[in-house]
Amino acid sequence: MKVSEIWNTSDIDFVFPKGLSFFEHYLQYFIKEILEIGGEAYVSRTSEGGVSGVFIYDEFEKIGTIYTRSREVFDYFYELKPFNFIFAEMRTEVENEIYDIFTIDLENVSIVHRFSHEISMAEDGHIDEIEQFMASTHPGINRRWVKVALKNGDRCFTVRLSNEIAGLGWLSIVNGIGRIHSLYVKPQFRRIGIGEDILYARLLWLKSKHARSAFSEISRYNFPSSRIAMKGQMSVSGQIFQYFKKNLDRKKELKS
Repeated sequence: MKVSEIWNTSDIDFVFPKGLSFFEHYLQYFIKEILEIGGEAYVSRTSEGGVSGVFIYDEFEKIGTIYTRSREVFDYFYELKPFNFIFAEMRTEVENEIYDIFTIDLENVSIVHRFSHEISMAEDGHIDEIEQFMASTHPGINRRWVKVALKNGDRCFTVRLSNEIAGLGWLSIVNGIGRIHSLYVKPQFRRIGIGEDILYARLLWLKSKHARSAFSEISRYNFPSSRIAMKGQMSVSGQIFQYFKKNLDRKKELKS
């Protein structure tokens, strides 16, 4: 196995083998995004030169994701950096939390919804406000991500109540596939249909752009988001796993 770091976006024009990851269509997009927010990306190759895995890592948040079907590659990247969380499609004996991957075939479903709230789409002038919202609801987030995501074409759908953002949700579209993520509704505004409205607004937008399908990764313990996804005709088609904090510095101390 040979591992090399990807230094810039011009280095990511390579072919991923079929079956490497559920997120195959998004891998180049994820690598580009992590580099643009100041993170790191690595690729592993077999002795024949084929790609066997990808690892993206944000030093600011100390969060990484491993894309591989190889336990050898998983173990290498798992040990590479100290982390708060690592996500991977491979389940091992190490403590983890399951995230279900919900999907929907947008070409073969009709989407009808009666909205209870007005939906807006964030624009460049809203970046500071969106950053503040994300920082307050996702403590420790790399705030550079908001500007990069909007620049790269991600959409942020919001609902405002009482002159403030009550809830928002993000989406991206790559190769005709939508990714629906980061839904959050403030506690005081829950149970009035905001989350459901934001989901349907994103599904309808994706359908208007002729997206073939969409997916969303939701923690198995996030019952409200799972219920909303199922109301939107999404169903579970796979899992990813969240591994918890590991401090390599402490590990090195114990060895010395």
